Amino acid sequence: MLDQDRTPEASDLAAFLDASVTPYHAVSELARRLTAAGFRAFREQDAWQVEPGTRGYVVRAGGSLVAFEVGSKAPADAGFVLIGAHSDSPNLRLKPVPDLTCVGYRQLSVEVYGGVLLSTWLDRDLSVAGRVVFADGKSELIDLKRVVCRIPNLAIHLNRDVNSAGLLLNAQTHLLPVLGLESEAGGFAELLAEGLANSAFSGARADDVLGFDLCLYDTQRAAFAGSRREFLFSSRLDNLASCHAALGALLGASPDPEATRVVAIYDHEEVGSQSASGARSLFLSDLLERLTRSVSPRDESALPRAISRSLLVSADMAHGVHPNYPDKHDKQHRPISARAR
Repeated sequence: MLDQDRTPEASDLAAFLDASVTPYHAVSELARRLTAAGFRAFREQDAWQVEPGTRGYVVRAGGSLVAFEVGSKAPADAGFVLIGAHSDSPNLRLKPVPDLTCVGYRQLSVEVYGGVLLSTWLDRDLSVAGRVVFADGKSELIDLKRVVCRIPNLAIHLNRDVNSAGLLLNAQTHLLPVLGLESEAGGFAELLAEGLANSAFSGARADDVLGFDLCLYDTQRAAFAGSRREFLFSSRLDNLASCHAALGALLGASPDPEATRVVAIYDHEEVGSQSASGARSLFLSDLLERLTRSVSPRDESALPRAISRSLLVSADMAHGVHPNYPDKHDKQHRPISARAR
């Protein structure tokens, strides 16, 4: 697949990956696309009035989103058709007090989030993005959109056995990004001020921030590669590719469905889904109940009847066969390329 042969869907996926540098930015981009397609933003704390044909979405805690299109038949009679995916990916996140200094360098203190392959974060051009919360309860997304720091590998001259013994990393001591020189002004407060200045909430100061959830991310953009550009190389494919596919299915489906369509995108899957906005929360079940009661307010059995007629597809990335490690799969049942023989 050369440049001129690339599908619009593939190019759009690459653009979505580049825009979604954190779960919060992924949900913001999903919300932007839904709004552009005519979906209305609902708030959980408000009373709702929905009817057949209503298209809307709800965001919880900035990183989770549920979108829906109410069908022409009541959910109790036609059920729900649902796709679930997750917005978060394994990464490194700043600790609450992130400033560190060591032997003349400024560094950032980070915590491993999810099942991170630690070595892949070394020698990368990293930036910082995420969500900040102010004392009045408002929040804002920030993204520095430039190379800020790097986690340098140790030179082989000081680690002679690395190629034979393997690379062993201590997540608390070896994954500290280098931010600058201790002799120079700067630090986390300066990064935060820069991020706020670049955001829509540019009037805020770093002192106004009550809390934050900020992530490191690789600044290298999604790229089509291979001899005929048949591969898409990118960070966060797990699970933004499924989020993009779920949104495409919702927006591209035929109009006037009988069943109510739902797409649920959750944060915190990589750390167990047990948060108030994760897949084990009541976020989706509460929304399904509200939709069912709006259409069938007097039917006490409407929700269980709707669920019995429903289909849920849980969409997540799967591992293909690694050509350097084919023995990691059962040769009788391993995944295989459509063109492989």
